[in-house]
Amino acid sequence: MNAIDRLGLLAELENSHCELNHGPGTDNRDFPAVDYIVIPFGYQIDEVQEEAAREMVIPVCAECAEALCGEEWTLLYCFECNSSQWVCRKYAKMRYRHHILWLRGCPDCSYEFGGLYFNEITAFPDDQALFLKAQMKLSAA
Repeated sequence: MNAIDRLGLLAELENSHCELNHGPGTDNRDFPAVDYIVIPFGYQIDEVQEEAAREMVIPVCAECAEALCGEEWTLLYCFECNSSQWVCRKYAKMRYRHHILWLRGCPDCSYEFGGLYFNEITAFPDDQALFLKAQMKLSAA
């Protein structure tokens, strides 16, 4: 993502709302976005080179951003239908250790599971998923 696209997104931030699930009966307009998660999607050319074909941008509120950086919650996000679900690690049947699990297909949108990908919010190098404001700080330094 180039600097002009980043500035454009930050300019639109005031009118954006969190796109993550906050539970039944909630409206996303009740959760103003404070940042974006930017996830590059692409393919691997060889063992060293990767090509980011596009980037997925998800507005998040302060509560969700805090949960993504903490150790209490894991986000399950389907990038086929853009649905999300939070899992409290303490009460989960499985032991989740990643902050975000990306699903390619979920029970809401498909009968076929297409894969599982994961990210660690706290351990991203510059070319991985990151909060947009953190990317701006890194590029300004």
